[in-house]
Amino acid sequence: MATDTAPAVSGTVARPRVGRAERVVVIALTIAFAAVLGVWAIVTTTYKAPDEPTHVDAVLHLAIGDAWPEPGAMHYLNATHDTQISNLRQPAADNATWGELLREFPGVHPTSIDQMSQHPPTYYALAAGVLHLVHFEDLRWDRAVMALRLFDALLVLPLPFLAWATVRRLTGSPRAALVGGAAILAVPEVASIGTSVTNDALMLPLAGALVYFVVRLLTGDQRVRTTVWIGLLLGAMLLTKGTALPAVPFVGIAVMAAGCTRATVWRNVLRTLWTLGIAGVVGGWWWLRNILVYHAIQPDGMAYARPSMPFPDDTAASPEVFLRDYWNGVTRTFWGSVGGLTQFQFAQFLIDGLTIVSVAGIVIWAFRRGPSLRPAIVLASYPVILIALHMQSGWGGYVRNTIVAGTQGRYYYPTLIALIALSALAWRRVTVTAAGATRLAVGMSVAATAIALYGVVYALRAFGRDAAFWIDEFSIVKFDQYGMLAAGGNFTLAAVAAVALIATAVLLVRFMRRPEVTA
Repeated sequence: MATDTAPAVSGTVARPRVGRAERVVVIALTIAFAAVLGVWAIVTTTYKAPDEPTHVDAVLHLAIGDAWPEPGAMHYLNATHDTQISNLRQPAADNATWGELLREFPGVHPTSIDQMSQHPPTYYALAAGVLHLVHFEDLRWDRAVMALRLFDALLVLPLPFLAWATVRRLTGSPRAALVGGAAILAVPEVASIGTSVTNDALMLPLAGALVYFVVRLLTGDQRVRTTVWIGLLLGAMLLTKGTALPAVPFVGIAVMAAGCTRATVWRNVLRTLWTLGIAGVVGGWWWLRNILVYHAIQPDGMAYARPSMPFPDDTAASPEVFLRDYWNGVTRTFWGSVGGLTQFQFAQFLIDGLTIVSVAGIVIWAFRRGPSLRPAIVLASYPVILIALHMQSGWGGYVRNTIVAGTQGRYYYPTLIALIALSALAWRRVTVTAAGATRLAVGMSVAATAIALYGVVYALRAFGRDAAFWIDEFSIVKFDQYGMLAAGGNFTLAAVAAVALIATAVLLVRFMRRPEVTA
């Protein structure tokens, strides 16, 4: 077995050798992830994903030719409002088409605010194009929603590949890279969010690709085109959603730190400035415009509907309450809390265990002296910046409204590939023996696919029988009446996903048992 140490950090561009067996496992991971995404896209009850009706309404506004209004000025279309009322009150086969709804319920709802105009319209414009491709006005409204979910599934499908490629570049280890790719499967909420109608679906692959190119830069790829890609990807993220804002200082740190010595410091300063300049031209202008026009970097799209409700005079904000609710909210919705914001939650012991083990592993083992130390510190800056900004925003909202809100784990997903890369650096140092490393790699691979399978079964339970222990006749009737597919179709999809996950686990285990040869 090759020694652990380290990434291929040098002044030249390294091209890791990828063998046929490794390619086969990467393809298997992608197929398994596609099958899992298919289950979540189809099985999840329509509109039972976080903010899904709001995102659908925003897409529909652009699809019918409406302009993108200022934050807080977009109202629900009456047609969308009606779908929320009729959803699950009649069999799906009786749902009207969007064309029929728009004709029967023209105009906008006077009191229902759609806050999504606080974001740039990029995702919504792309999704509106998808609606036109499928001739949405002639489709049942729930099937048009399914088309958008499948579009989002295609957007997030590259995540296992991006995780594998990033870890492969950082460590030079095929074994670590494949475990990194499998780690995407170990977060079922990624599949749940990635197959709902949401602008997060566009943010995730952009952020994953950004981290990959940052790792290339940090490991010796100093070519201009690598830095240009970083600027373009950051700009595209900024033109998608406000969760891209923490990536701005992260990119500044990364480009400045890559290959920086006393002799190259001014070169790195200039390179950092023009990289951020590219991002500013592509997407940063949106946020500068917000500051100039609204005097806020991201105006609250629901400000008019959520007036401040400060604490009474005899009470005050409690840091203990804030930290407790923040931890519980973020961890729950990072790993698995589906069916809206908090309707169905994965087992608490699994959520707490995965969180503690993951964080402890990174903190204890990821930062060791050697060539990987600088990349590790730079990668860690991304989630640290995001956590700091998110907590600051959450605390401010808590003080204003007495509620700890916005504790959504999906807001951390732009840093997911960075967290996986840090974990790869950490867990390769847990054991120093070849046999121990093999056992750990096998165990993590099996655990990742098992958690994904648990998520698939959980989706059937949650949306078929309101999280009952198992599937019964009631769930079959519910899927038949209200599902995007009948019960037989849902169970067939789940079976296909199970076979794909088990086959992928077998391929992973066989690969992990081979002698490790790093690039």
